[in-house]
Amino acid sequence: MDAARVRAPELAGAGEWIGTDALSLADLRGKLVLLDFWTTGCVNCQHVAEELRALERRYAEVLIVIGVHSPKFPHERDADVVRAAVARMRVEHPVLSDPALRLWDAYAVRAWPTLVLIDAAGRVALTVAGEGHDEQLASAIDVLIAEAEAAGVLRRGPLALTPVAGGTGELAFPGKVAVGDGAGGDVRLAVADSGHDRVLVTTLGGEVLHELGGFYQPQGVRFDGPAASASALLVCETGAGRVWRVELGHGVGDPGRRELLTDRLKSPWDVCRWAGHVVIAEAGRHRLWAIDRSGEPQVIAGTGGENLVDGPANGALLAQPSGLTVSAHDELVFVDAETSALRVLDRPGGAVRTLVGQGLFVSGTADGSAERARLQHPLGVAAARDGALLVADTYNGLVRVWRGEHLWTVPVEGFSEPGGIDVLPDGRLVVADTGNHRVVLVDPVDGRAEAIDVGGSGSGDIAGPGTWAPAAVAATVIARAGGVLDVELDLPLDGDELDGLGGAPVRVTASALDPALLGDETAWSLDALPARVAVPLGHGSGRITVELRVATCDGALCRLRRTQRAFDVILTD
Repeated sequence: MDAARVRAPELAGAGEWIGTDALSLADLRGKLVLLDFWTTGCVNCQHVAEELRALERRYAEVLIVIGVHSPKFPHERDADVVRAAVARMRVEHPVLSDPALRLWDAYAVRAWPTLVLIDAAGRVALTVAGEGHDEQLASAIDVLIAEAEAAGVLRRGPLALTPVAGGTGELAFPGKVAVGDGAGGDVRLAVADSGHDRVLVTTLGGEVLHELGGFYQPQGVRFDGPAASASALLVCETGAGRVWRVELGHGVGDPGRRELLTDRLKSPWDVCRWAGHVVIAEAGRHRLWAIDRSGEPQVIAGTGGENLVDGPANGALLAQPSGLTVSAHDELVFVDAETSALRVLDRPGGAVRTLVGQGLFVSGTADGSAERARLQHPLGVAAARDGALLVADTYNGLVRVWRGEHLWTVPVEGFSEPGGIDVLPDGRLVVADTGNHRVVLVDPVDGRAEAIDVGGSGSGDIAGPGTWAPAAVAATVIARAGGVLDVELDLPLDGDELDGLGGAPVRVTASALDPALLGDETAWSLDALPARVAVPLGHGSGRITVELRVATCDGALCRLRRTQRAFDVILTD
């Protein structure tokens, strides 16, 4: 820790507070405070958010963790974007959105993520940058607790928070999508329902054929088998650092046989087949991997350093590769999110070249040639049969096309952080509209778009920006006004144990757009699964969403697991 501690600058950012009313260090005197300077697109910041869960629960009575969102990209300056990221990353502490980087400058921060530990007297005790400092922080916190107790100034008691709601429909923050051929040539879709920790296989109309649960924040999905048949899936379990091959079972309730391909990667974000190998984009360490026929993973591009440097693959620098596809010329195409780049690897271990992208701090929306064209934190890429490359330009909320030597924009608006994209046999695009919790069909020629009603029986056209089909729901319920809705929720723990250090490990909440639909009790704290609750009903008609949150640990890693169920209710007198 710092030998000489200086007074910590007050919490005076230019943005708004998320999850709580405004806080000040003066009000928190007697508590230990840990500031986490982060930004939404930084994969290392996402790792730190996971590391902090154990500290938050272990020291819940004395430690206040505060996220200070310090944007890198223009898109991240919007408080609504930060609020969505808080829900998507399942952040359980208050966050201050600081679009002008006032606290960043006040604390002389220079890197994402940076953690600043403040003692009970309001002085900076320790500053560390990067991830992997949880043990060092725990040791420092123990010392500061002893100091404050000896001085008689330590204050105990948790901070009251207002949870930030995520998606309330059938999908929550869908990440990647993939197209495959089913029996009889019918098109199948695989959807990484990341916010619900599952993967869905559906028809093009949205009917759910397979539900594969137990994946922690999955992203990359790809059908695997002869001619991209729907017999198996490759799945990146991004939050757990694992890649699986799943033989699809015989229906929604059949989990299928799962083969672990590797658990050695940090945030594997996308996966595909190329040159006979399973190829993986390791966003967390800026590398591309291939699993050979013997099952051994090998690095095929990237050194682990983060930047945009072309050349021989073993010396090239990548920056959070997050999307993969194979071009019509049998090259591996990938998008580097942090350099806003579209790049190509000509062969395994060959050479990397950049089609679009200028560096870590250059982004934009411009169409045009390679010198002029700009992207902003793209996460998805797909190849069309005519040689064009389609890009989910995530932070611009656009779909872009690279054809020949030119980038142009598909004339469809209304996307919110699209994260995945694939191409149907007829040339239409399937887009995971992550921030809007939808999957959308797009005709890139005439700009027509249609939202798929996942879990339902149909969908409506997107008439214009922001005009989307209604979210699908799990069931329609007709019940008496003033009665109860009996709900049972469960999810697999995958060998973890329930973690009760921060209180009851199982929490259920009910919410409704119209408060009159619900009675007085809307939150429950439980000690075991499955969670069974009786939701008191009010009167009227509308949607009720019931959410299950479960705190678990496996000894080294603590997780917050979440699932939701939505109901359209009609309450009769």
